[in-house]
Amino acid sequence: MKKILLVFLLVGLVSVSNAQDKLAIGLKAGFNSTKINTSNIPSTADIKNEAKNGFLFGAYGRLKLIGSLSFQPEIYYAKKQSGLVVAGENKGGDIKTWDIPLLANLQLLDLKVAQIYGLAGPVASFMSSSDIKDLETSNWTFQAGLGAQVWKLSADVRYEWGMKDITKAQIGQKTDVLTISVGYRLFGL
Repeated sequence: MKKILLVFLLVGLVSVSNAQDKLAIGLKAGFNSTKINTSNIPSTADIKNEAKNGFLFGAYGRLKLIGSLSFQPEIYYAKKQSGLVVAGENKGGDIKTWDIPLLANLQLLDLKVAQIYGLAGPVASFMSSSDIKDLETSNWTFQAGLGAQVWKLSADVRYEWGMKDITKAQIGQKTDVLTISVGYRLFGL
């Protein structure tokens, strides 16, 4: 039994060392600015809609596919805030979510010292808690952006468009989020 476990351990170590040139894992943190898009609220309503700042932290992986194309799944906890006031009544507040972006990462430029890349893909978002009433517990959005990587550090800027109404009343409220984050690659690529 011990010999079998030792063989599996050795095979696992060789696999991980061979995967290091195709796989990376890291941590990330940043801030976001969220605004609720209000497309179906009547134009006669007195609406004040301001972007509010929040934060995010989590982890990412990167799996090299072919050429300069990689698959970059992520998971992070995000606090988003809304400053929506309709007819003098505050409809905004905090929205805390677990977001899972499934991104294509395309290296656009290799400057030897830094790599410039583009990102795009869907994001599944699951609500952890919210001050805003009658919100859906899950949401789909789409992210696109640019970033740079120097050594083990990366920084990127992304914009996120809501693809689905976030309210149970289906009144056309979708999230628009600007995200700026930094990452630290723990190992790989």
